[in-house]
Amino acid sequence: MQLQQLLSETLPATSYGHSRDLGVISIQGPDSAKLLQGQTTADMKLVNEHASVFGAVCTPKGRIIANFYILQKADNAFLMVLKQDVLETLLAHLKKYAVFFKTELSDVSEQYHVSSLFALTDALEPQAQYPLAIPTTYQEGCSQLILNNTYYQETLTVALAAEELPAAEDPTAHKVMELLAARPLLGKEHLEEILPQWINMHRNGGISFTKGCYTGQEIVARMKYRGKSKKHLALCVCEGPLKIGAELMSEEGKAIGTVFDAAPIDNRHVAQLILNVEQSEVGSATVEGYEISIIPLPYELGN
Repeated sequence: MQLQQLLSETLPATSYGHSRDLGVISIQGPDSAKLLQGQTTADMKLVNEHASVFGAVCTPKGRIIANFYILQKADNAFLMVLKQDVLETLLAHLKKYAVFFKTELSDVSEQYHVSSLFALTDALEPQAQYPLAIPTTYQEGCSQLILNNTYYQETLTVALAAEELPAAEDPTAHKVMELLAARPLLGKEHLEEILPQWINMHRNGGISFTKGCYTGQEIVARMKYRGKSKKHLALCVCEGPLKIGAELMSEEGKAIGTVFDAAPIDNRHVAQLILNVEQSEVGSATVEGYEISIIPLPYELGN
């Protein structure tokens, strides 16, 4: 199935959905940006009332503890949006370093709703890469991040819980659009297992290579400049079911990747894969006997 057919014939033009699996951490105090600058792959110097960032906190070995969006709430006050099931782990990790800074961190998930709206665009050619700074608007306790994900525009809204959420439209289509963005947020099932480049964070706006040092930076930078791993995120469509964790097999019977995440849509499945080989090397490949078709990422892989 061609990407154009998937976008135009299978998916709706817009899709609104709630993000109930996401939580929110508050970081506030005069040293908040300084703390985050030394811990995240993102450049906090880009964050202001008009711009947010996508990034990760890693172990010293470069493995992701959690990845997230960071937005500015007020002067010296930030919100971090991430998977709820890794929130406590990340919070405990950051608090170990926060004792050396004038900052306070807390779980404020119950105070906020997170939702998103996808709208298809006419774009079919991948961007070179997603930008590091995400355009953001803020008004009366509501922040909106404008994520230009090539094939559609996503508006991620972080609003005070007093705001009533409209009903979700089509959760299935919403999940597929989320997969096609190829900018996944990691949950506890991948805790300290994934290197940022394996989910393309060097191309989907999640790593600044000019910001300076942070925990795990040596490993992350080495992968860029010495090309140590071929692993990367890819997208595919399959007429059969795709189970998360299932192996992708080449026509020679060799395991060349795994299903990272998947969702059904219109009698087929769309999935994110973690490939162990270059995407150009994938010819005829199957998952549990079902043939898959690789579809283009919304950005170029590059280095």
